[in-house]
Amino acid sequence: MRRARWWLIGGAAGLVLAAAGLWIWQSTAPSSTPEEAALDYLHALESGDPDAVAATGMKVSRTALDAFDAATSLIEDAKVTRVREDADGASAVVDISFRLDGASQEAQLSLGVVEDRWIVDSAGLGSLTIESSIGSDVAIGDATIPAGKGVPLLPATYTVAVAPTTLLDGERSVSVLPGAKTTATVDVAVRPEATAAAQDRLDELLETCTAPATTEAEGCGIRIPWGTEFRDVTGIRYRIDESPTIALSPAGFTAEGGVLVATVTGTGQNGEPRTTTYRTDSWSLRGDVSFTADGLVLSPW
Repeated sequence: MRRARWWLIGGAAGLVLAAAGLWIWQSTAPSSTPEEAALDYLHALESGDPDAVAATGMKVSRTALDAFDAATSLIEDAKVTRVREDADGASAVVDISFRLDGASQEAQLSLGVVEDRWIVDSAGLGSLTIESSIGSDVAIGDATIPAGKGVPLLPATYTVAVAPTTLLDGERSVSVLPGAKTTATVDVAVRPEATAAAQDRLDELLETCTAPATTEAEGCGIRIPWGTEFRDVTGIRYRIDESPTIALSPAGFTAEGGVLVATVTGTGQNGEPRTTTYRTDSWSLRGDVSFTADGLVLSPW
């Protein structure tokens, strides 16, 4: 009796393992026809799983997969409506239909044979170009793409935000369709946090500007009237009593109200050693500001 029970248990386990092995083989087996390959790709898009897309064998960038992981809406009810395989048996065109955000869509997929496997080519992607008045990059979830440049993405709907999102405010929803080029504009506003970050960056620049030197640093708003008193300058030492306060605009910055003290040493016009201290209560700077994916850059004039 005990032996019979163990045999039954062992047989059941064997059936489970066999079924699991069959499922794994079916899920990983190469698609044998263009229609199967197209459906595999469409089902992967419907799942929203970047790994499922990669498993189809399609060449997709890491950026596109990361963006797809943050898609806000996926295609639904995808179907293959027509298949046209070339006479050479190495390429095919598949007509498809699907719904995205409630709207019916039609498109074509091109496929080729790679290592005895039908695979959807780059026609299965769409191109997205985001125009932004401020900033060099935009973000889709954890993915960052350059503004003003077409980037291949997987078909889906995405929420695109200007980057860095901690400093800039502005986003919009954009749908990407297979084989289509989409261009959209994002309205951008500078967050209050950007001014604080710019002030920190300015203070770092001013530390460099006021390092001991023999001439005034360029682009730092420093003008010392020593020419009428010194024949030659051998050293300038600075003390910042108050940093200029920065204000941002979409295209640049101004920084005003700084207090700077400079002590100049050298040879006076009479040929004698000379040391003179100069002070300004209106130290100011101007320049350009640009935003990157990681932060902001100040470029004083």
